[in-house]
Amino acid sequence: MLNLVYDSNKWVEVKTCPINTAQIFITNKCNKRCRGCFNEYNLGKEELPFKRYKQLVAFYKNLGAQKIVLMGGEPTLHPNILQMIKHNHILGLKTTIYTNGKKIRLLENLDHVALSSTSIRIGVLGLDRGEKTLNEVERVKLPVTIVYMLRRDNIHDLLKVAEEAEKKFNCTKFYISSIRDITQTKDYWIDTKDTISNEQYAELIQYFLNTYTGSLDLHIAWRGTLQTNIHQQCETEKCRFINSFVDDKRIRCPLDISKKIYLEDDENFKFESRLCNKNKSCILTKIVLINKERS
Repeated sequence: MLNLVYDSNKWVEVKTCPINTAQIFITNKCNKRCRGCFNEYNLGKEELPFKRYKQLVAFYKNLGAQKIVLMGGEPTLHPNILQMIKHNHILGLKTTIYTNGKKIRLLENLDHVALSSTSIRIGVLGLDRGEKTLNEVERVKLPVTIVYMLRRDNIHDLLKVAEEAEKKFNCTKFYISSIRDITQTKDYWIDTKDTISNEQYAELIQYFLNTYTGSLDLHIAWRGTLQTNIHQQCETEKCRFINSFVDDKRIRCPLDISKKIYLEDDENFKFESRLCNKNKSCILTKIVLINKERS
Protein backbone atom coordinates (compact mmCIF):
# COMPACT_ATOMS: atom_id res chain seq x y z
CA MET A 1 0.00 0.00 0.00
CA LEU A 2 1.37 3.40 -1.01
CA ASN A 3 1.45 6.21 1.51
CA LEU A 4 0.14 9.12 -0.58
CA VAL A 5 2.24 12.27 -0.20
CA TYR A 6 0.84 15.70 -1.06
CA ASP A 7 1.91 19.30 -0.57
CA SER A 8 0.06 20.64 2.47
CA ASN A 9 0.56 24.17 1.13
CA LYS A 10 -1.62 23.28 -1.87
CA TRP A 11 -4.00 20.61 -0.54
CA VAL A 12 -6.20 20.09 2.50
CA GLU A 13 -7.45 16.54 2.99
CA VAL A 14 -10.97 16.29 4.37
CA LYS A 15 -12.57 13.39 6.14
CA THR A 16 -15.28 11.80 4.00
CA CYS A 17 -16.98 8.61 5.05
CA PRO A 18 -19.44 6.43 3.10
CA ILE A 19 -23.19 6.93 3.53
CA ASN A 20 -26.00 4.45 2.92
CA THR A 21 -26.35 4.38 -0.87
CA ALA A 22 -28.81 2.63 -3.17
CA GLN A 23 -27.56 2.32 -6.73
CA ILE A 24 -30.49 1.79 -9.08
CA PHE A 25 -29.82 0.69 -12.64
CA ILE A 26 -32.75 2.41 -14.34
CA THR A 27 -32.04 1.32 -17.91
CA ASN A 28 -30.02 -1.26 -19.84
CA LYS A 29 -29.92 1.01 -22.89
CA CYS A 30 -26.57 2.58 -23.66
CA ASN A 31 -25.23 4.71 -26.51
CA LYS A 32 -21.69 3.44 -25.90
CA ARG A 33 -19.90 0.09 -25.69
CA CYS A 34 -16.84 0.54 -23.50
CA ARG A 35 -14.16 -2.06 -22.89
CA GLY A 36 -14.11 -3.00 -19.23
CA CYS A 37 -17.69 -1.90 -18.50
CA PHE A 38 -18.62 -3.62 -15.26
CA ASN A 39 -22.28 -3.90 -16.31
CA GLU A 40 -21.60 -5.02 -19.87
CA TYR A 41 -23.51 -8.30 -19.76
CA ASN A 42 -26.74 -6.50 -18.74
CA LEU A 43 -26.81 -4.02 -21.62
CA GLY A 44 -29.89 -4.22 -23.85
CA LYS A 45 -33.24 -2.46 -24.28
CA GLU A 46 -34.96 -2.98 -20.92
CA GLU A 47 -35.97 -0.04 -18.68
CA LEU A 48 -37.22 0.26 -15.12
CA PRO A 49 -40.82 1.57 -15.03
CA PHE A 50 -41.20 4.82 -13.07
CA LYS A 51 -43.87 3.25 -10.85
CA ARG A 52 -41.47 0.47 -9.84
CA TYR A 53 -38.68 3.02 -9.34
CA LYS A 54 -40.75 4.91 -6.77
CA GLN A 55 -41.50 1.65 -4.93
CA LEU A 56 -37.79 0.81 -4.76
CA VAL A 57 -36.83 4.28 -3.52
CA ALA A 58 -39.46 4.12 -0.79
CA PHE A 59 -38.19 0.69 0.26
CA TYR A 60 -34.56 1.79 0.45
CA LYS A 61 -35.37 5.04 2.21
CA ASN A 62 -37.21 3.02 4.84
CA LEU A 63 -34.03 0.95 5.30
CA GLY A 64 -31.99 4.10 5.87
CA ALA A 65 -30.76 5.08 2.40
CA GLN A 66 -29.41 8.63 2.25
CA LYS A 67 -28.43 8.75 -1.41
CA ILE A 68 -29.69 7.32 -4.70
CA VAL A 69 -27.25 6.74 -7.55
CA LEU A 70 -28.82 6.53 -11.02
CA MET A 71 -26.96 4.03 -13.17
CA GLY A 72 -27.29 2.25 -16.51
CA GLY A 73 -26.65 1.66 -19.31
CA GLU A 74 -26.84 5.36 -19.86
CA PRO A 75 -29.32 6.86 -17.33
CA THR A 76 -30.03 9.98 -19.39
CA LEU A 77 -31.70 7.72 -21.98
CA HIS A 78 -34.50 6.89 -19.53
CA PRO A 79 -37.63 8.91 -20.40
CA ASN A 80 -38.44 9.57 -16.72
CA ILE A 81 -35.01 10.57 -15.41
CA LEU A 82 -36.06 14.14 -14.54
CA GLN A 83 -39.09 12.89 -12.61
CA MET A 84 -36.86 10.40 -10.78
CA ILE A 85 -34.48 13.13 -9.65
CA LYS A 86 -37.32 15.38 -8.51
CA HIS A 87 -38.91 12.46 -6.67
CA ASN A 88 -35.67 11.80 -4.77
CA HIS A 89 -35.40 15.46 -3.81
CA ILE A 90 -38.97 15.58 -2.48
CA LEU A 91 -38.14 12.60 -0.25
CA GLY A 92 -35.02 14.34 1.09
CA LEU A 93 -32.58 12.04 -0.73
CA LYS A 94 -29.41 13.06 -2.50
CA THR A 95 -29.01 11.98 -6.13
CA THR A 96 -25.87 11.16 -8.09
CA ILE A 97 -26.05 10.50 -11.83
CA TYR A 98 -23.32 8.57 -13.64
CA THR A 99 -23.40 9.53 -17.32
CA ASN A 100 -21.15 9.58 -20.38
CA GLY A 101 -22.31 13.15 -21.04
CA LYS A 102 -23.62 12.62 -24.57
CA LYS A 103 -27.17 13.64 -23.53
CA ILE A 104 -26.35 15.79 -20.53
CA ARG A 105 -28.13 18.85 -21.94
CA LEU A 106 -31.39 17.12 -20.97
CA LEU A 107 -30.52 17.75 -17.31
CA GLU A 108 -30.65 21.52 -17.87
CA ASN A 109 -34.43 21.09 -17.61
CA LEU A 110 -34.09 20.38 -13.88
CA ASP A 111 -35.25 23.19 -11.63
CA HIS A 112 -32.69 24.78 -9.32
CA VAL A 113 -34.25 23.22 -6.23
CA ALA A 114 -33.90 19.63 -7.46
CA LEU A 115 -30.47 20.41 -8.89
CA SER A 116 -29.27 21.55 -5.45
CA SER A 117 -29.37 17.96 -4.17
CA THR A 118 -28.03 16.39 -7.38
CA SER A 119 -24.46 15.55 -8.38
CA ILE A 120 -23.63 14.88 -12.03
CA ARG A 121 -20.60 12.68 -12.67
CA ILE A 122 -19.36 12.33 -16.24
CA GLY A 123 -17.17 9.31 -16.88
CA VAL A 124 -14.49 9.60 -19.57
CA LEU A 125 -11.73 7.37 -20.91
CA GLY A 126 -9.60 9.97 -22.67
CA LEU A 127 -9.43 13.44 -24.18
CA ASP A 128 -10.13 12.72 -27.86
CA ARG A 129 -9.44 9.00 -28.31
CA GLY A 130 -11.39 6.04 -26.95
CA GLU A 131 -15.00 5.04 -26.43
CA LYS A 132 -15.86 7.91 -24.05
CA THR A 133 -13.91 11.13 -24.55
CA LEU A 134 -14.08 14.52 -22.90
CA ASN A 135 -14.34 16.21 -26.27
CA GLU A 136 -17.61 14.35 -26.97
CA VAL A 137 -19.33 15.63 -23.84
CA GLU A 138 -21.96 18.31 -24.43
CA ARG A 139 -20.87 21.74 -23.16
CA VAL A 140 -23.33 22.87 -20.51
CA LYS A 141 -23.35 25.34 -17.62
CA LEU A 142 -24.44 22.66 -15.17
CA PRO A 143 -21.99 21.91 -12.34
CA VAL A 144 -20.33 18.58 -13.11
CA THR A 145 -17.61 16.30 -11.81
CA ILE A 146 -15.40 14.73 -14.47
CA VAL A 147 -14.50 11.13 -13.58
CA TYR A 148 -11.37 9.82 -15.28
CA MET A 149 -11.27 6.03 -15.52
CA LEU A 150 -7.65 4.98 -15.88
CA ARG A 151 -6.90 2.15 -18.29
CA ARG A 152 -3.64 0.94 -19.77
CA ASP A 153 -4.22 2.84 -23.04
CA ASN A 154 -5.18 6.24 -21.57
CA ILE A 155 -2.76 7.03 -18.76
CA HIS A 156 -1.03 9.74 -20.82
CA ASP A 157 -4.27 11.75 -21.14
CA LEU A 158 -4.88 12.05 -17.39
CA LEU A 159 -3.24 15.43 -16.85
CA LYS A 160 -4.59 16.89 -20.12
CA VAL A 161 -8.15 15.87 -19.28
CA ALA A 162 -7.93 17.52 -15.85
CA GLU A 163 -6.71 20.74 -17.45
CA GLU A 164 -9.41 20.71 -20.16
CA ALA A 165 -12.16 19.88 -17.63
CA GLU A 166 -11.29 23.03 -15.72
CA LYS A 167 -11.14 25.20 -18.84
CA LYS A 168 -14.26 24.03 -20.67
CA PHE A 169 -16.77 22.91 -18.03
CA ASN A 170 -18.37 24.18 -14.85
CA CYS A 171 -16.20 21.68 -13.04
CA THR A 172 -14.66 22.15 -9.60
CA LYS A 173 -14.01 18.46 -8.82
CA PHE A 174 -11.91 15.94 -10.71
CA TYR A 175 -12.41 12.29 -9.77
CA ILE A 176 -9.74 9.72 -10.59
CA SER A 177 -10.49 6.01 -10.59
CA SER A 178 -9.56 2.97 -12.66
CA ILE A 179 -11.18 0.26 -14.74
CA ARG A 180 -11.36 -3.16 -13.09
CA ASP A 181 -12.64 -5.62 -15.69
CA ILE A 182 -14.71 -7.77 -13.36
CA THR A 183 -16.94 -8.86 -16.24
CA GLN A 184 -13.99 -10.77 -17.65
CA THR A 185 -12.09 -11.79 -14.50
CA LYS A 186 -14.93 -12.19 -11.94
CA ASP A 187 -12.35 -10.98 -9.40
CA TYR A 188 -11.53 -7.38 -8.45
CA TRP A 189 -7.85 -8.14 -7.79
CA ILE A 190 -7.07 -9.81 -11.14
CA ASP A 191 -5.71 -7.68 -14.00
CA THR A 192 -6.28 -7.97 -17.74
CA LYS A 193 -4.42 -6.61 -20.77
CA ASP A 194 -6.50 -3.42 -20.50
CA THR A 195 -6.30 -2.71 -16.77
CA ILE A 196 -3.48 -1.18 -14.80
CA SER A 197 -2.39 -2.92 -11.62
CA ASN A 198 -3.25 -1.43 -8.26
CA GLU A 199 0.46 -0.73 -7.77
CA GLN A 200 0.60 1.21 -11.06
CA TYR A 201 -2.56 3.04 -10.08
CA ALA A 202 -0.96 4.22 -6.85
CA GLU A 203 2.16 5.38 -8.70
CA LEU A 204 0.10 7.30 -11.28
CA ILE A 205 -1.89 9.05 -8.56
CA GLN A 206 1.30 10.10 -6.82
CA TYR A 207 2.79 11.36 -10.11
CA PHE A 208 -0.39 13.34 -10.85
CA LEU A 209 -0.26 15.01 -7.42
CA ASN A 210 3.38 15.91 -7.99
CA THR A 211 2.76 17.52 -11.41
CA TYR A 212 -0.79 18.92 -11.43
CA THR A 213 -0.84 22.73 -11.21
CA GLY A 214 -4.55 23.48 -11.69
CA SER A 215 -7.13 24.51 -9.10
CA LEU A 216 -9.62 21.62 -9.16
CA ASP A 217 -10.40 19.69 -6.00
CA LEU A 218 -9.44 16.02 -6.28
CA HIS A 219 -11.51 12.97 -5.43
CA ILE A 220 -9.36 9.84 -5.64
CA ALA A 221 -10.78 6.33 -5.53
CA TRP A 222 -8.98 4.48 -2.76
CA ARG A 223 -9.05 1.11 -4.55
CA GLY A 224 -7.54 -0.63 -1.53
CA THR A 225 -4.10 0.58 -2.49
CA LEU A 226 -3.56 4.14 -1.13
CA GLN A 227 -3.05 5.34 2.41
CA THR A 228 -3.36 8.65 4.22
CA ASN A 229 -3.84 9.44 7.89
CA ILE A 230 -7.23 11.06 7.32
CA HIS A 231 -8.57 8.27 5.09
CA GLN A 232 -7.74 5.66 7.72
CA GLN A 233 -10.21 7.38 10.05
CA CYS A 234 -13.02 6.76 7.51
CA GLU A 235 -12.52 3.06 6.89
CA THR A 236 -15.70 1.03 7.14
CA GLU A 237 -15.79 -2.74 7.46
CA LYS A 238 -19.46 -3.20 6.60
CA CYS A 239 -21.03 -2.55 3.21
CA ARG A 240 -23.18 0.56 2.85
CA PHE A 241 -24.32 -0.23 -0.70
CA ILE A 242 -27.28 -1.94 -2.28
CA ASN A 243 -27.73 -2.37 -6.04
CA SER A 244 -31.00 -2.88 -7.94
CA PHE A 245 -31.29 -3.90 -11.56
CA VAL A 246 -33.97 -3.45 -14.20
CA ASP A 247 -35.03 -7.10 -13.78
CA ASP A 248 -35.51 -6.54 -10.01
CA LYS A 249 -32.49 -8.62 -9.02
CA ARG A 250 -30.32 -7.11 -6.31
CA ILE A 251 -26.77 -7.47 -5.07
CA ARG A 252 -24.81 -5.91 -2.25
CA CYS A 253 -21.49 -4.67 -3.69
CA PRO A 254 -21.42 -3.24 -7.25
CA LEU A 255 -18.18 -5.15 -7.78
CA ASP A 256 -20.13 -8.40 -7.40
CA ILE A 257 -22.22 -7.75 -10.51
CA SER A 258 -20.32 -10.22 -12.68
CA LYS A 259 -20.48 -12.87 -9.95
CA LYS A 260 -24.27 -12.55 -9.81
CA ILE A 261 -24.31 -12.83 -6.02
CA TYR A 262 -27.97 -11.94 -5.70
CA LEU A 263 -29.76 -11.14 -2.45
CA GLU A 264 -32.77 -13.34 -1.82
CA ASP A 265 -34.58 -11.95 1.23
CA ASP A 266 -35.32 -8.61 2.87
CA GLU A 267 -32.98 -9.31 5.79
CA ASN A 268 -30.01 -9.19 3.40
CA PHE A 269 -31.03 -5.77 2.09
CA LYS A 270 -30.13 -3.96 5.30
CA PHE A 271 -27.26 -1.49 5.15
CA GLU A 272 -24.13 -2.34 7.17
CA SER A 273 -25.27 -5.94 7.61
CA ARG A 274 -22.37 -7.61 5.79
CA LEU A 275 -18.61 -7.37 6.17
CA CYS A 276 -16.70 -6.43 3.03
CA ASN A 277 -15.95 -9.62 1.08
CA LYS A 278 -12.93 -8.19 -0.76
CA ASN A 279 -10.88 -6.33 1.81
CA LYS A 280 -10.75 -5.51 5.50
CA SER A 281 -12.60 -2.28 4.68
CA CYS A 282 -14.67 -0.98 1.74
CA ILE A 283 -12.51 -0.47 -1.37
CA LEU A 284 -15.09 1.94 -2.83
CA THR A 285 -14.21 4.77 -0.46
CA LYS A 286 -12.32 7.83 -1.67
CA ILE A 287 -9.67 10.34 -0.67
CA VAL A 288 -10.73 13.99 -0.99
CA LEU A 289 -8.18 16.79 -1.38
CA ILE A 290 -9.43 20.37 -1.37
CA ASN A 291 -7.35 22.72 -3.49
CA LYS A 292 -6.30 25.82 -1.51
CA GLU A 293 -6.02 27.81 -4.72
CA ARG A 294 -9.79 27.50 -5.23
CA SER A 295 -10.77 28.25 -1.63
